[in-house]
Amino acid sequence: MRTIKAVVTSVILSAFALSIYPQAAVPTPQMPAWMAPEPRTKALTLFAPKPITGDNIFKGEAEGWLADAIINLEIGRLTPIRDRAVLDYIEQLGQHLVKYSTVPNKAFHFVVIDSEEENAFNIGAGRVYIDLGMLRSVKTEDELISIIAHEIGHDAFNHAPKTVTRQMFWMTGVRKVRTAAETQTALGDLNNAYSNNDAAMVGERLLGWSRANELEADRAGFYNTFKAGYNPEAMKNVFEHFVAETKRAEGDSYNDRYFFDLMFGSHPPSSQRVTALKWESNWIKMPAKGSMHKSAAFDAMKMRIKAL
Repeated sequence: MRTIKAVVTSVILSAFALSIYPQAAVPTPQMPAWMAPEPRTKALTLFAPKPITGDNIFKGEAEGWLADAIINLEIGRLTPIRDRAVLDYIEQLGQHLVKYSTVPNKAFHFVVIDSEEENAFNIGAGRVYIDLGMLRSVKTEDELISIIAHEIGHDAFNHAPKTVTRQMFWMTGVRKVRTAAETQTALGDLNNAYSNNDAAMVGERLLGWSRANELEADRAGFYNTFKAGYNPEAMKNVFEHFVAETKRAEGDSYNDRYFFDLMFGSHPPSSQRVTALKWESNWIKMPAKGSMHKSAAFDAMKMRIKAL
């Protein structure tokens, strides 16, 4: 059985499995100035989810302690890519989204890490990471925006701190941390507790907390993408692509895979997420079907990362 990495990071590491664009040695173009679309500040989003208070011992400075501990114990070194222009571009996209999120005043930082995994994740404390492999995979700026917005949603709803708070209470009885060192020790003890109790891991999956968090982050990201001026249909497109890829990979076993993910997966089945997003589209005035923001900066970014 996997350790806490399968439990904690199942909530905070939100993967979007997509096909990878081929790499090629190409000239590196200059990055044009990024131009934001017109935001929809006056659009009605009555059903957009809002963060609620809950059990969370990692507030304020302690949220940063937890994020540091997660990196030290579970993730390891996060090495940014060398291309400063691409890093700045992603930071601009992220900061634009934050302004139209449910936490517009929270400090965020967005980093592209030198990894070919097709992944993006949040560890709390406003820290969002996008793997280089994800940038290779997305087809439009709207898709990229929707992925970043999903991770902002995880952070806004404090999914990582709340998850660890609940798990520490259940597994080790910890109800308070006072220092960064104490947080590091408590997370290590939690890791060991799950390693020595397979039934707890199965129970965690059956309860479906992480799957519920993913759906909540999807909803938050959907409305954040819309308010920021992009087409939230892009998020649905990402999951539809994943459904198609999974069906090709699983073949006749796809239905078995769907049931397993529905009951035990860290993430809901992608087809379930597509259905949920279609439902949300009933409550806003959706942009024209297939419309996407034209971005010269995005096109230049795609060219630049081919040379990395």
